[in-house]
Formats: sequence, C-alpha cells, structure tokens
Amino acid sequence: MPRALPSATLVGVHLGLLQAGLLLTLSRALSAAHTTYALVLTAWLAGSALGLWSRAPARDLPRALGLGLFAYAAAAVSLGRVDFAAASPWWFAPAVAAAGLASGTYFAAAVAGGAATARVFARETGGFLAGTLLAAAGYAFLGRPALLYMPLVTGLLALVGRPRAAVAAALLLLPGCDDPVRVVPAPDRARFGAEVYPVLLRDCSFPACHGDPRRPLFVPGPGRTRLGEPESPLDAPTRAEVDLAYDRARAWLLAEGDEPPPLLHKPGPRAAHEGRDEHGRNVYEDPDAPGLAVLTAWAEDTEAPAP
Repeated sequence: MPRALPSATLVGVHLGLLQAGLLLTLSRALSAAHTTYALVLTAWLAGSALGLWSRAPARDLPRALGLGLFAYAAAAVSLGRVDFAAASPWWFAPAVAAAGLASGTYFAAAVAGGAATARVFARETGGFLAGTLLAAAGYAFLGRPALLYMPLVTGLLALVGRPRAAVAAALLLLPGCDDPVRVVPAPDRARFGAEVYPVLLRDCSFPACHGDPRRPLFVPGPGRTRLGEPESPLDAPTRAEVDLAYDRARAWLLAEGDEPPPLLHKPGPRAAHEGRDEHGRNVYEDPDAPGLAVLTAWAEDTEAPAP
C-alpha cells in the first residue's frame, strides 16, 4: 500500500522557507540586485518543471525533499559566515533548482494519486506564502540560524512517515546550525588615538565620505563632522569622538572568509575603486602608501615603517 503524501500546506510552508531562505542568503552575502531575484525565480521554476516529469513521483518525493535540504544546507553553510563576497550568485543556480525539485514532484505525486488539482495547488500555494513570510520574520527577529533551523523542522515533518529519509535530512543540516560568536578585534586604543585617528581624519573623513554619520565607518573630529557643538570646528578632538572612531574602526577589522579586513582593503588599490575616492582623487593607490601602512601596523600590532 503506497504511503500517504505529506500535507500540501506543510510542503508549501517548507518550500516557501527554502526559496525565501535562499533569496535572503544570496542577497546578503553576494548581491541584492534584481538579477539575484531573477536567478532564484528562474532556477526554482526550472527545478519545479523537472520534478513534474518524474515517472514515479510518489517514490521520488522523499529523494527530492532530501536533495533540496542538502542543496539548501550546502548553500547556507558556504555563505553562513560571509557578509559580502565578490562572487556571482549564478554559481548557486544548481542549488536553487535542486531545492525547487520537490515542488513539481509533490504536485505530480498528488495528481497521480487522484487529488483535486485546484485543491492541491491552493493549499500548497497558501503554505508557500506562509513559509515566505515566516522566513522573513525569522531572519529579522532571530537572525541567520533561523534560516537553517526552520527548514530542518518542516523538512523532517514532511518526511516523518519515512524515518530513514528524516534521519538523513537531520544529519545533513545539523552541522550547518553552528553560529559561532564572533569577537571584534581590540587593537591598542592609545596607539589608535596617537597614530591611526589622525590618518583616518586626514584621508577618509570628508563629509561626503566617512565624515558622514550614516556610514558604518564614521570618523568625527576637527575640521570634519563634529559630535556635539564645540566652540570651534577646529577644537581638539573630544574623547567621545576618538572613542567612536576607535569602535567603528576596530569593527572594520572583522574579516569574512578569505577576504581581508575592510579597513585595510577598501581604501587600497585592490578595492573596487582602485584606491581612488568617488571624485577620482587618490586615497591609497600605492599598496605601500604611508597611511595604509599605519593602518596595517596598528591592526597587526607591528611597527609602522619609517616615512
């Protein structure tokens, strides 16, 4: 006797979590451009269409669900510790297609079993919408781990009548549930005030650049944007200004994967702007520029080369 299919609503929720999770992960780590959305939609539809052609969809459904979880876990784990990488999201198209395979496979299995097409479609679509909203809410309030745990739960529920497939899915996703606490580096504070702060103030903190309070790296100080209301724009920097610049600068020493720390990479010649600001003026076009050497020596706790 063939096993009963899982609920169309449950499968819809699971698939919604997978698709929204992939979109959020790729947008965060690689690119939030419209092409990323087009990639997810196109690859997902391709996988769904392939699932519709299954010759034995009821038999293939557990495999499709397991493959989708594996592909999702592989993409999520590979990008889980990356905040931004200069790579094309199209490398992840096969993972998106594999995650979408169960959508077409489930629909084909339900129709082959005599279920009403309209009812299956309505319930799966309603569940899909709920899963999409759940993924967005989970990511907003619980962070990246939610994007891994929630599909694991719904995937196991969908495979509950197939113990071996459920256990395999759990083993595939559990290694990706680790979200280690990251520690912000804390180089010498006194050295920052004496050597690094003047360099950042001189080279980077123009009002249209890192003198803008809206920027992640904000460096206030004399002759630039000030905190509070000093008697003169050229008054000596306050402790609050130097402390704020220190905290912002050390936060930019967090490295992602194989990428160098943004504080040392973004102003240099190997960054996207090639060491020039938005007006074409020099920042650090030379990898041995004295200002860049000061930043590097402070970050690495070494002696800066003599000017």
